[in-house]
Amino acid sequence: MQTKLAKRITGASRSFTRTILDLTAQNTIISFAGGLPDAALFPAEAIEKHSKALFAEKDNRLFQYSNASGVPALKEQIAKHYRDTHADEIMLTNGSQQGLDLMCKTFLDPNDCIIVEDPSYLAALGLFRMYDVTIKAAPLTPSGVDTEALEVLFKTYRPKFFYTIPIFQNPTGYSYDMKTRLEVVRLAKEYRVILLEDSPYEALRYEGVSTTSFADLLPEWTVALGTFSKTLAPDFRIGWIRAPKEIISALTLSKESTDLQNSKFFQLVCARMMQSGELQAHVKSLVDYYRPKRDAMVSALKRYFGESIDFVVPEGGMFIWVHFKKCNDSMKLFDLAIQKGVAFVPGSVFFADKHESGYGRLNYTNSSLEQIDEGVKKLQQAYSEL
Repeated sequence: MQTKLAKRITGASRSFTRTILDLTAQNTIISFAGGLPDAALFPAEAIEKHSKALFAEKDNRLFQYSNASGVPALKEQIAKHYRDTHADEIMLTNGSQQGLDLMCKTFLDPNDCIIVEDPSYLAALGLFRMYDVTIKAAPLTPSGVDTEALEVLFKTYRPKFFYTIPIFQNPTGYSYDMKTRLEVVRLAKEYRVILLEDSPYEALRYEGVSTTSFADLLPEWTVALGTFSKTLAPDFRIGWIRAPKEIISALTLSKESTDLQNSKFFQLVCARMMQSGELQAHVKSLVDYYRPKRDAMVSALKRYFGESIDFVVPEGGMFIWVHFKKCNDSMKLFDLAIQKGVAFVPGSVFFADKHESGYGRLNYTNSSLEQIDEGVKKLQQAYSEL
């Protein structure tokens, strides 16, 4: 049977995200590719304890339909993360990826324009392309987006929103400094552009000081996305949106037509862990566990590659963005690296126009210290054969 699929599907290429997940499932490959937390660190005992407590209450309403915006107890806890924010300015989503999709569904018409960082999160780029919009990219530097280029794009294209990951950016690990943040705020106000602020990694800070979010600097023009996938468990699929009430209302309409609601059970588990302080303590343990992994990868890259690469040491997050200086197309290095038994993500998939790139993204959170050393050594061996 010849099926007549929508153009958004027939025009889409296989997501490199799926390639990454396939690679991480192979035990023979040391994978620096996925943005996965270390599965050994999931707080199983606390999850089990609070799950049993919920069952002990013997309240069958736990398994009944509920409203689309999520469990009030968890929304109240999340609201405390932001300045002057009420629970009705929070909506829970099926991971932050659904938050991105709901923003597209709610705000974008065909041929609208959006702005992204260059490079940007590859799963977001794939999603945006499916909505038949014009995607323009503003160059990213270690201190944040190039604001002069951003203003030209705002002025020329009048975009619906600017998608930004300002803290420990994916793929680069870069963070915006305050000067850049304030200039982005000025531009958003002047040109009336929504800041779609995605912050999945901000809790994983290993050094430095926290900076003020766009949601706190410009709450009336910011839609902030967050997730518990990096700090609790990805399979819970709990993300959230923080936005002005009128935007939350519109997004709720979109969500009701998508999936009616998220599962309440894990939302309640998460709320209880936040109320007890267990989740906050767990995040501190993650930071203490991941910091040595980041340091091990930094040391291994310097030891094996020397001056043949460049990179900025991130203050937090999950990734190091490496410039392989003698390689114009890191996809070729990727192919050689797989043969050596190590995987990373080539830089080209993170650029809006998919141009060839000598950069690559390396993840350190899902590998042991021994695997990090061995994997970087194998990657250098592949690099030497280019």
